[in-house]
Amino acid sequence: MQANPAGSYTGPLRALADRIDQQDPGAFNNLGVLYHTRGLHAEAVDAFLRALSLDPRLRAAARNLEIAARQPGACDARLAAVEARIAANPDDRAARRERAQLVRLLGRTDAAAHQLDALIAEDPDDAEALFERGLLEQRAGDLRRAQRWFERAVNAGAVGNARLHLAEVLYQRGQYAQALAGLDALVRDYPDQADAHLLRGFVLGDMGNHEAAIEAARRAAQLNPALEALQVDLVIETTAAHHDTVAAGVMTVQPDGALARHGLGLAFRQRGYFREARVEFERALAQGEDVRLVQHALAELDLLDGDSASARARYELLLGLEETSRGWNEHGVALHQAGEVSGAADSYRRALRIDPRHALAYNNLGVALADRGDTQAAREAFLRAAELDPTLVLARLNLARWYARHDDAVAALSLLRELAEFHPQEAEVWHVLGRVLAHTARLEEARAALVKAIEARPAHAEARYALARVLEQLGDGDGAVRETHRALAAASVHKVDRLTVGIDLQRECPDAVGPVDLLSLVGGTPLVGVAIGDREVDALLPERPHHAPPLPSVGERARRHCEAADDYAVRILHGEAVERYRAARDLLETALAPDADAAEASASSDERAVWRALWIRAALGEARSECLLRREAGALSLLRRLSRQVNDSADVLVLLAASLTAQDGTAYRDEARSALLRVLRRDVDSAALLHYAGNVSVRLRDEPLALGFYRRALAHDPMRPTPRVAIARLLRDRGDLLAARLELVAALAAAPGWPDAVVELARVHRDARRLPDARSVLVEHLMAIPTDLDALALLAEVLLAEERHADARVAVNRVLRHDADHPQAIWMDGVLLAAQSRLRDAVDRWSRLSLRTDAEPWSRRARAAVARFPHGDAAADTEAVDACIFDETWPGGPARPASPPAAPVITAHVA
Repeated sequence: MQANPAGSYTGPLRALADRIDQQDPGAFNNLGVLYHTRGLHAEAVDAFLRALSLDPRLRAAARNLEIAARQPGACDARLAAVEARIAANPDDRAARRERAQLVRLLGRTDAAAHQLDALIAEDPDDAEALFERGLLEQRAGDLRRAQRWFERAVNAGAVGNARLHLAEVLYQRGQYAQALAGLDALVRDYPDQADAHLLRGFVLGDMGNHEAAIEAARRAAQLNPALEALQVDLVIETTAAHHDTVAAGVMTVQPDGALARHGLGLAFRQRGYFREARVEFERALAQGEDVRLVQHALAELDLLDGDSASARARYELLLGLEETSRGWNEHGVALHQAGEVSGAADSYRRALRIDPRHALAYNNLGVALADRGDTQAAREAFLRAAELDPTLVLARLNLARWYARHDDAVAALSLLRELAEFHPQEAEVWHVLGRVLAHTARLEEARAALVKAIEARPAHAEARYALARVLEQLGDGDGAVRETHRALAAASVHKVDRLTVGIDLQRECPDAVGPVDLLSLVGGTPLVGVAIGDREVDALLPERPHHAPPLPSVGERARRHCEAADDYAVRILHGEAVERYRAARDLLETALAPDADAAEASASSDERAVWRALWIRAALGEARSECLLRREAGALSLLRRLSRQVNDSADVLVLLAASLTAQDGTAYRDEARSALLRVLRRDVDSAALLHYAGNVSVRLRDEPLALGFYRRALAHDPMRPTPRVAIARLLRDRGDLLAARLELVAALAAAPGWPDAVVELARVHRDARRLPDARSVLVEHLMAIPTDLDALALLAEVLLAEERHADARVAVNRVLRHDADHPQAIWMDGVLLAAQSRLRDAVDRWSRLSLRTDAEPWSRRARAAVARFPHGDAAADTEAVDACIFDETWPGGPARPASPPAAPVITAHVA
């Protein structure tokens, strides 16, 4: 045997590479397989990459690339070359995009996503990076997210492949009309793109327009005759031989590609053929397709079928490989289906720790909390879900159901009518609206709403049951019987309306996937969605009358509530913490009341002392969480009760001062200042509490008192940067800029790169007219954290002061693109317009800003500018405009600071 068995094949194979069609992706894929079977792994990777550059949708090449890349040294040279380019020039975005693309094609999805997200954070309009991000999600099977990325790429100016992939995703999601519209526009702009004509033929065929579909396919074949030929894409067998660097791989033929079974299963599932989809996914597993993709697809089908045990096992296997927010959310749904509500809530929370903006996980957590009886926390979860994703109808429906259950029909009807207006085709919205109207005896309106629900979904059995009851109350007995028969034909089991959970698949396949049934634990509600037998019933009803376990004592129950609340407070979930502290306090107040029942009244003095200590703990925790939720005013009565029992507690005094500060009236503020002075005379060793007391003093506008608290906090924790930043802010406000700068330098020495300290140092430089220093600090900070919009708006202000209007405009536009309501950016937008003599437009911006109550000091400056130029007179004196603008921006200084020479390098950092 030769020392290098691959060597004898190198020459002929490379000669073969020169002879094949240079525009044929299948030929390069097959050449890569030949390279791989001869041990030429680096050359195989190059061939697969060439195939994918010609056709990014060639899944056989993508799968082959992942297998070939696992071989030692297969990608080292290519990656090393890209890394060398990046090391030589870290701002080489083309090299960074190439590295992200290579990492994506090699199957390292997490690293690719991280690199692409960094590129997009620096430039949200990077069309190539957005397109690559969409390919990443499409490869993972998340079509909804892929659609969003492709839409952003197209809006950013990407053409050709991005538009084609967007149409492909729309087609895969069943949105045929939108896909056809996009393809029509694409073939109009690029009439020679064969793939667009071919995909258009598929769309037309599924829409029933067969003649047009045949014509489109013919046109595609005319443009690319290879589409008509029977082509065979080779794939590498995933056998153990591939993990042996010496053994040659086995070459085989698989006409339908490496992920063909998985793709076929997705197509079946998209149209509601779940049994056929499961068969294809099982075949995909047998043929060695991507385990994570296929197991996840099977787990989602298990959820839809109600097989919670199988779904749970699959998700635990997947989460062992990679923890994702989607995986933990759906693991929670599997537990929820089986009735394990507490475990489900924990899984939903783990999903939210990975992705705090996962609206669906918040919705599902709200359902779990409601099932456990935590009603207020459930409402807070639904509200948060609706705020994070206003398009999530499920969360708003659950919120409306919550209002209806708690006898707030007005709020429920208001929310449901808004949903019906914006989502008139959502049958469940009309169904819930009809039920709430019927409950409030608005029978005619209820009948109209339920009829619309049935029009939107004729097989909606529950809407027909509800309509039958309404018709019976209206005296239409025949109609009631008719609708009951139709409801029975649609579903023989009547389900009581309840809060519902959801999975991402329901949004990806809205026409095919119905609700996920849960095992209901509510009394009187039928058990639906999961097969139930004697063992399951015994698990639900474990108690036995003859040996019932003893109930925990009042103190034990209160202590458990407090421990749970402490856990929530540590995780900054103060809304849920308040509910549990309040539950503990209510329990203890009932036990300590003079008219308590005999068992509680007979408690020993030691037990009652324990109860009082627990009450103080619960009340203090509740007041603390209320204040941290910025609801200080509502905690005043509770804090007064606390202060009577623990008059010497520094925590109570500080919280009482915060609550008094939130009230109206001089007497309250005097009392708050007195409480803070009492704290200052005590030996408090909590730096956090002293810092909070300083913040309360700032709200009282007592600068010496605030400085005293901040200095005390710093003495207890010299390495804590936040007190120094607060001290520097106060010193800057009173004009002592040198002392402020020294404080900030010390803060940054203790915590290098601390964002608040860096931005405050830039403000100090700006106020001291050290504009180049301010600019340098901000540019360095923004290179590390490009999404800090406050710093970017401040940079725009500094650039304007340097008379660099074009650079300032770039910075302002970037802030407004991310946050159209950013107050400082709106103010600066007006300033830049005024500098261009577009005073009328500037006054329009300032007028809108002046009406906001949450945008000080920018709304105050806007009001002053609007008062000076109420009609936006373009002929106004330029000096008057400058004085109005810059006297506010630079208090106590000249009308306009001197401008240093421009440094062109700044444009690269703000572009």
